[in-house]
Parts: sequence; C-alpha cells; structure tokens
Amino acid sequence: MDKTYFKNTFHFSSDTSAPLYLQLASYIRIQIQAGVLKPGDKMIAENDLCEILNVSRTTIRQCMNQLTEEGHIVRYRGKGSFIAEQKLKRPISYLYDFTENMLRLGASPTSEVLISEVTEPADDTILSTLQMPMGQTRAFHLLRLRCANGDPILLENTYIPYYLCPGIEQYNFSNTSLYHTLTERYGLNLYHANETIEAIIINKEHSDMLKCSPRVPGYNITRISHLDSGYVFEYTTSVTRADKCVFQLDLYKNSSSNKNPIDFQRQINL
Repeated sequence: MDKTYFKNTFHFSSDTSAPLYLQLASYIRIQIQAGVLKPGDKMIAENDLCEILNVSRTTIRQCMNQLTEEGHIVRYRGKGSFIAEQKLKRPISYLYDFTENMLRLGASPTSEVLISEVTEPADDTILSTLQMPMGQTRAFHLLRLRCANGDPILLENTYIPYYLCPGIEQYNFSNTSLYHTLTERYGLNLYHANETIEAIIINKEHSDMLKCSPRVPGYNITRISHLDSGYVFEYTTSVTRADKCVFQLDLYKNSSSNKNPIDFQRQINL
C-alpha cells in the first residue's frame, strides 16, 4: 500500500465508539474488497503505521491480529505482512446453497454444466443412497464446475430422484439455482442435510478442472439431503480446493443461548 494514498484516505473517526484498531481493520477490509489492495500486496510496515497514525504499537498489532484471524493478511517473519489470497467462507451450520452464499459474500457465482442427464437405471450405490421407492430407478445427474468471480472453487456431482422432479433436465443450471428450482418449480420443502467433510489430496483429473496444481490439499464433501417429509432428495459429492475455502461453524453453549446448539462431532481414523 502506498503511504501517500493511505495518509490521504484514512483518518480515525471521533464519531464512533469503535476502538482505533477496529477502525483501521475496517478500512483495510474495504480496500481489499474494492480491489485497491490485491493478494500479494505488501502492507505498510507496523512501525511506519505507528508513526503515520501517531498510535501505539499495541493498536497496530491488535489490528493486524484481527485481520490475520479473519484470513485477510498473512505475516512472514522478517518480511512483513501481505494481503492474503481471499478464501470464501462456507458456513456449515445451515443448508448451504452455493449461489446464495456467493452473492452474500459479494462474489459473482457461475457454473459450467459438465453433465445434465437422467440416468436409467441409476447404479446400485445411487439407488441405495437415495432410498428410491420400489420401481423407481431413474435419477437426475448434474455435474457442475462451480466458480466465484470466474475462479473455479468446487466440482459438484449431484443425483436427485427423478420421480420428485420430472422434466428437470430441461433447465439450464449454468445460470439457475438448483435449490431454487426444486423449491419454486416442484414445491419441495428442503429441510436438512447430513454432510461429511474429508481432507484429501486432489487428483490429476480434478486438479485440471479446478485449475490448480495436482496433489494439492482439498476437501471431499459428501452431502445427503432430506425433505421435510423425511424423503432423501439429494446425494452430492464435491471436491473443493483448500486454498479457496474455509469452513465456519457457530457453536453455542446449551445453557446460555436461546439458539439451538450445534452438535459438531469429529471422527479421527487412525
């Protein structure tokens, strides 16, 4: 960041009760969101910020600690602080919709549809997972590359019982939300999902699609979603880049919040 630009555009406000370090952190966030500060840009040295703003080193460090915890900057010993590659936060405490989540984050969501077809019959694994009724063997298969601001984020492979949504293969899901279509067009009340997140090394096939180096860390996400009637309506497996996504979970203590606590379990395979 240029010192002259910083001096001309940032001033502490006396009209707010926000601490000085939070005011500075808010300013830096806005500069990142506006594209003034880009990934890899070096921040003004902490000593220089103290001098320019006439504040203590503690204030500057509190600001930098805050931004580091949020994932906006990275710090390297002996080199300084740099703007981090921005990760997209994916909350896991509610039924996740990629399109809505990206819009909420200020990103532009797009999808490249790789497969959109009705499989007949679906293989045994799909039939079993979707708990298809007797005589129902067809499933809608949708494979999409999901992007934010044109950058590939995840490869999403979805199966839905076709008897729940006949004709759905006619929709163009490169620019249409699948969940919105299921709700608005087919009257399906999406209720809850079971999701498993596993750390993986992304293979060559998937890394080519996600435009990343092979054998980089990633996540394999398996989701089984249910309607309010209890029927399974979705079986989705996704591969996402670990450098592009961070998972966020809100936890509450049972006795001190009116909100429903989240039961978050970890399973470690030895």
